[in-house]
Amino acid sequence: MTLGLKDLFYAICTEKDGVESYGLPKKLAEAMSADLSVKTATADLYADDAISESVKEFINGTLKLGVKDLTPEVLADVLGQMVDQNKVVWAGDGDEPPFLAIGFRAAKTGGRFRYIWLLKCKFELPGEKYETKGESIKFNTPDITATFYKRKKDGKWKADFVGTETETAAGTWFTEVPEPAEQIQGA
Repeated sequence: MTLGLKDLFYAICTEKDGVESYGLPKKLAEAMSADLSVKTATADLYADDAISESVKEFINGTLKLGVKDLTPEVLADVLGQMVDQNKVVWAGDGDEPPFLAIGFRAAKTGGRFRYIWLLKCKFELPGEKYETKGESIKFNTPDITATFYKRKKDGKWKADFVGTETETAAGTWFTEVPEPAEQIQGA
């Protein structure tokens, strides 16, 4: 159970010779919602009139973010758009969104947080909505959707940690995209 959502970051993911690496994390926006869904492939093998083997494998997932606002500069960065010397953002048919890692945290009871990094995401162009003011105030906030994939170098697609802000993993969670520790439990 989580009680909130905050600290939404992104880091540009680059790949060289099938190995992904990450730039420094940057603030994406003030987070309002994050909806993750995962797609898997399943194969069942039947023998002697019963299921003998069953395999379930991660394919990809979808991340839908509701945010307070997306600045044109951040949007240009995550969508591969051009920003000119006057800070005008130009969208065009040659734009190529980069792969990104997306990180955030959600509060839990007892002073703990659930920390998440999705390790290889690519955003789609978001829709935009504008509306005239009427007799009541209405906020129009953007949603942006990304598809996330497993990494080539190790097949990992998510880093997930529950703990307090004083624990080792939490200390650098938003200053660098985490990589597996030398000793992995349960591996």
